[in-house]
Amino acid sequence: MQKKILIIIALLLLIPCYKVSAQDFNLESGKKVSGTYAAGEEEYNYYCIKASSSDYIAITVKTSDKGNLIFDICDENKQVIASEITVPNKETVYHKAEKGKTYYLKVKGTEGVTYSVSYKMKKLPALKYAKKYNYIFTNASIAGESNAALFKIKANYAGILQFMFDTDREVNVKYLDKNKKKPLSGTFILYEHAFSGIGTNANRTVYAKLWNNDGSTTGVTTLKGIKYQIRSVGTANGSSKGRARNLIKGRYAETLVPAGKSMSSWYKFKVSKKQKVSFTVESRMLQNHGKNLQLYICNSDGKKINTNPIIIDSMTTVIYKKKYKMEYPVKTFGTTAEFPEGTYYLKVDSKTKTSSGSYRIKWE
Repeated sequence: MQKKILIIIALLLLIPCYKVSAQDFNLESGKKVSGTYAAGEEEYNYYCIKASSSDYIAITVKTSDKGNLIFDICDENKQVIASEITVPNKETVYHKAEKGKTYYLKVKGTEGVTYSVSYKMKKLPALKYAKKYNYIFTNASIAGESNAALFKIKANYAGILQFMFDTDREVNVKYLDKNKKKPLSGTFILYEHAFSGIGTNANRTVYAKLWNNDGSTTGVTTLKGIKYQIRSVGTANGSSKGRARNLIKGRYAETLVPAGKSMSSWYKFKVSKKQKVSFTVESRMLQNHGKNLQLYICNSDGKKINTNPIIIDSMTTVIYKKKYKMEYPVKTFGTTAEFPEGTYYLKVDSKTKTSSGSYRIKWE
């Protein structure tokens, strides 16, 4: 009996003990690879990706416990370039890549949990009107303005282009022309319920440029419900005294201020009897840098009566309470002297090309 026990023990000692050890795997575009977290705090599975284009590596994950997958992204020498990338189950994270370079996913997590990873090289698509998009970016991909994500937008008609999304991290947004070079706005600094935009003419292509400014290469930025829409504004504009728009007392006239250009707008009003005159301007500017809107009262010859302009430097305030609500500041001004009967003009100059939106003016 004792001899049998010794034989059984000897046989058990011959049975190997298995544990999951760290390995390197090659990932092919569009193909899933499954794995299990490696045992040991200093052991990791590495997944090799060779970028076939200078676009985004779109990495999709799935986990057996329906929890997050956590990994670092490394360069060809397995040096970390983007750390603590936390991706929810069945979601995709975007990381900017350079064509021909090799990247490694260094997977971390809980021993025994299985997962799958796959990737495709993707460009950011042109946004479709009013359609919502969701993106998760590695912070390393959008660290600094030079690494910004670019969203293409086509404005089919004139008005106020409104770009909005929810974000879990402060981001910056700036608008560029169709060549992605000329700035059409200053920088909007946005968080949580993010809203920005520009005034635009019809049939115009612009880019919304988005980045974070702290230079962090750790973690991710999640953008939910990205979409754009346009509040239509008529393009009627009295660009010269001869084309001045008639102001009707007590009624607002709205004027579009497109981004990327300076402009002048003329308005004509007729005083039927000697009187003081006053006007109200409602600013619907989304950005209004410095002394951008400058207003002059002119005589019938177009000569300025006030040599120092009336400055309209306020802009739209956006409040979120279940939906976005705009608050438009108003400014009322008037003359101290009475104007004789006759024809007069208002001239409004928009000086700053990176200020845009619209304004409404009313003769009181």
